[in-house]
Amino acid sequence: MLAGVAIGMSGFVTAAGYAVVTDTLGLPATFLGVLLSAQGAGSVAGGLVVGRMIAWFGPTAVALAGAGLFAVSCLGRCLPWWPAVVAASVVTGLGLPWALVAAVTAVQTHSPDALLGRVAATANTVLFGPIAATTPLGAAAVLLGPRPPLVLAAAGCLTACALTWRRRRDRTPSHPFPVSAAPG
Repeated sequence: MLAGVAIGMSGFVTAAGYAVVTDTLGLPATFLGVLLSAQGAGSVAGGLVVGRMIAWFGPTAVALAGAGLFAVSCLGRCLPWWPAVVAASVVTGLGLPWALVAAVTAVQTHSPDALLGRVAATANTVLFGPIAATTPLGAAAVLLGPRPPLVLAAAGCLTACALTWRRRRDRTPSHPFPVSAAPG
């Protein structure tokens, strides 16, 4: 669910990305090529380390980090300074793949073999389906300016992170062993 929110919010801020370049920064639309290249570089860098991160920290922690990074990148794109916007694009490239790979890993490791195909198909719909609704909503929201959709997307991702963190914490036992079975 957390990755679905982050990916859905990436669709929500698509139009805001154009407005940031042309309106806020006053740059030609071709500058989007620089931003997309920076995002691609972040994705490559993130892809190189995401497997090891999942092995060390688990998929939930990596998804939290990825969605949190995407939220930070949305706020970074609110700054009227092109180096900050380029850096935010790199951070977007890191965050979104981390959330996506963590979600797919969780599906693969927690689904029964006999149901894996159906669960994976449903997960893909949950992950990428929201883009169909959030992209046009973001295009409408950008009529208020590029910053409101970016701030709203950051708030949505951070809220999803907080809810996921709380749910994770509530499921984690406070003691590694039941009190009656504690060593010693």
